[in-house]
Amino acid sequence: MPHDLFIHPERISDKPLVFEGTARLEDLPRLEESLANDDFELRYKVTARLDRQGRKVVSCIIEGFVFLTCQTSLEDFRHGVSIDDRLVLVDTEAELPPIEEESDAEDYLVADGPLDILGLVEDAVLLSLPMVPRKPGLEEREAEPPLRAAGESPFAALASLRKRPK
Repeated sequence: MPHDLFIHPERISDKPLVFEGTARLEDLPRLEESLANDDFELRYKVTARLDRQGRKVVSCIIEGFVFLTCQTSLEDFRHGVSIDDRLVLVDTEAELPPIEEESDAEDYLVADGPLDILGLVEDAVLLSLPMVPRKPGLEEREAEPPLRAAGESPFAALASLRKRPK
């Protein structure tokens, strides 16, 4: 992996460090097992800078799509990806705020070394995927009335096919 795809927390300053690109399957090995196929597009923009409070902030914007396998119909479907994450980097666990004071808009991460940009992208995409993928529109199909009456036996149609003795 190229050296320039890492954020070094000690180098973050007021001047934003910007990393942009399109991820490839070989860049995201853990994501591969969650996908239906290798047809996907994920564009990312990761920016690291000091905010007004002097905190090391990393924003991670990811747009694109992946193909997942519906766990109900077993059909592949296109799943849109739109992520806008914000991480606040701290040097030690002691700098983490109490859980009740954390904001929903940002997450905290202890950064004790360089951060792999593609690792951040992969983590964000994996966390955004549904635990149980379901093809959109499947709910409407399930809401359609059944082909047989509710009290009718599923074997009633077979009775009509039975030949009558002569």
